[in-house]
Amino acid sequence: SSGINAEWPLRPGSVVLTSTYQMNTEEQTSKTLQEVAVDIERDVGTMVNYIKIIDSDNEFPNVPLLNLTTLEDEKYCIAVTTLGIIIIGYDHDQKNGLLGLRNVHGSKAPKLTHQASLVESNEKFYETIYGLLDHISPLYRSAFCNAISSRLLQLQNELNDQ
Repeated sequence: SSGINAEWPLRPGSVVLTSTYQMNTEEQTSKTLQEVAVDIERDVGTMVNYIKIIDSDNEFPNVPLLNLTTLEDEKYCIAVTTLGIIIIGYDHDQKNGLLGLRNVHGSKAPKLTHQASLVESNEKFYETIYGLLDHISPLYRSAFCNAISSRLLQLQNELNDQ
């Protein structure tokens, strides 16, 4: 470990950006999916037009859902699962992507499973919200790069002042 303080979003004192909720890290397994959804909502709020946690689906109560509007004003409904983050609808509150899982598992399914997702979903699972946004929103990508550049310039100026 480099000992560098890493946090997102860029805040005074931040040095680098990292995802604090990658789905495959040991640290992540200690967080609930709901906590991950709260982190997502907080962390990318300035890089999208809108993001809000919504009520979970009755058949998948352990799968947090978020409404998302990109900087291009494209609307999505996304789910935070143990496999990653996935688009389940192309408008706010649209949960059509969960329908196939209901058909496969019936109403007793407690969570999304890898097998069901492969059988019924053509959508990609993203390890982080950053990966999903990078894929669907060119303006996010630009805003992210600008935020990094601004932060690096700020750090350079702080170093020069010392």
